[in-house]
Amino acid sequence: MSKIRRTVSYLKRNGIANTITAVLERIDKKGMDQAGRQAASYMRQVTTKERWEMDALSGAENRTWEKAYTFSILVPAYETDETYLREMIDSVLGQSYKKLQLVLADASASDRVERVAKTYRDDRLTYFRLQENAGISHNTNEALAHATGEYIGLLDHDDLLCKDALAYMMQRLEKQDYLFLYTDEDKIDQTGTTVFEPNWKPDFNLDYLLSNNYICHFSAIRADLMKKLQFRSNYDGAQDYDLFLRAVYEIGKEGPKDTEGRLLYPQVYMDRKIAHIPQICYHWRAHLGSTADNPQSKLYAYEAGKRALEDFARQNGWQAEICHTNHLGFYRIDWKDIFVQRPDVVAVCSNECRRGRVAESGTLPGAKYGEHVFAGLKKRYSGYLHRASMTVDVTDPPLQQTIYRKDAEQKQGRIVYLPGSKQ
Repeated sequence: MSKIRRTVSYLKRNGIANTITAVLERIDKKGMDQAGRQAASYMRQVTTKERWEMDALSGAENRTWEKAYTFSILVPAYETDETYLREMIDSVLGQSYKKLQLVLADASASDRVERVAKTYRDDRLTYFRLQENAGISHNTNEALAHATGEYIGLLDHDDLLCKDALAYMMQRLEKQDYLFLYTDEDKIDQTGTTVFEPNWKPDFNLDYLLSNNYICHFSAIRADLMKKLQFRSNYDGAQDYDLFLRAVYEIGKEGPKDTEGRLLYPQVYMDRKIAHIPQICYHWRAHLGSTADNPQSKLYAYEAGKRALEDFARQNGWQAEICHTNHLGFYRIDWKDIFVQRPDVVAVCSNECRRGRVAESGTLPGAKYGEHVFAGLKKRYSGYLHRASMTVDVTDPPLQQTIYRKDAEQKQGRIVYLPGSKQ
C-alpha cells in the first residue's frame, strides 16, 4: 500500500509522463546504473543477529582504544512503542565500544517511555521527562544540555544502530580528530526482519549535500561545535539538514578563502574535518506515517529543507534560487552564473554542455574520460538515489561534456555535474 500511495502522490505532483518513467526505472534493472542494480538486489530477510552484526568490525569487542572518547547519543522520545523503544535502547547500550551515554528526553504525555527506561540498570542511560512537547528541535536541545561526551550522536527513537557503529567512528578518530563523522545506512520494515534501500554514501560531497540531506543517519559531531550550533525550531522537520549545513559552513569558515574572503571548502581540507565511514551502521525503521516509508507524510519538512538551503546560500553570499525537484526532499539550485557565484568551482560537466546548456553540479568518482559520468543509465532515468538528476561533485569528467572557467589553469577546485534538464 505504501508504494501505491507514493506513486499516486508522485503522479499528482509530476504528471503522467514523469510517473511512468519513475515506475519503469524501479523495475527496469537493465536501464539502471551499477549502484542502482546493486541496491535493487539488496532487499532480504534477516535474523536479529544478522541485522545487529551487519558490516561488523573484526576485533572491536576486545580492542584497546588510545583516545577512548565518550559518545553522547541524543534521543528525543514521544509515546514510543515499547518494542521499538527497547530495541533502540539495546542497540545503543549493547555497542561493542562501551564509552557512551544515551540521553533519552521524554516528551510523552503518558508514562509509557518512562516505564521502559526505568527497567534498565545502566548508569550510561540518562533519562528525564520534559515539561512539554515543544517540538523536535527544542526537545533535542534539552537532551544536548544533559550530554557529557566529547562527541554527540543523533538517533531517532524507533531506529537501530548496528553493534559496531561507535567502534567504526572511534577507529577513524584514533587516526585524526574529526569534527563531523557519518556512516552509511539502510531501512528496515516495521518488524525489523527485512532490510532494504541501502544508502551507500560518497565521501563529503558539497554539491550533493546542496541537493539533499544525503548524510542523514548515523552522524556524530564534536560536542563543542554541536553545542555552539544547536537545533533551530523554525526548521523542524529538516532540523538535521539545517544543522549539517551550518556545521559545514562553520568548518568552511576556518579553512581557505579566496582573495575576497569567500569560502572555498577545498576537498582536501574538508576531508580532514569530515569523515565518511563506508559501512552500514544504522537501520532506519520504515512504518506507516514515517518519512522513511511515506515521504508525503511530512511535506512541511521539505519546505524547511528548502529554507535551510536558502540560508546557507545567503551565508555564502550566493545569488541563487533554490527549487524543489520531482523527488521530495531533493533540491535544485539555479545559479545566476555558477562561476561568478562559486569561486570553488573550476568546471561544470553535463551531457548537455555541447548544446551550450550550463548545469548545476558535478559527478561521483569513477567516470572515465570520453564517457558520460552516469554511463549505462537509461535516458530520463534519475539513477541510484536520484543522483543523475542532482547536483554532485565529480572527478574525471568526460572532456567533450565539460566547460571550464577561463582561469581554470591557475585554480584548483570542484568539478560539478549539472543534470541539464530540470528534473
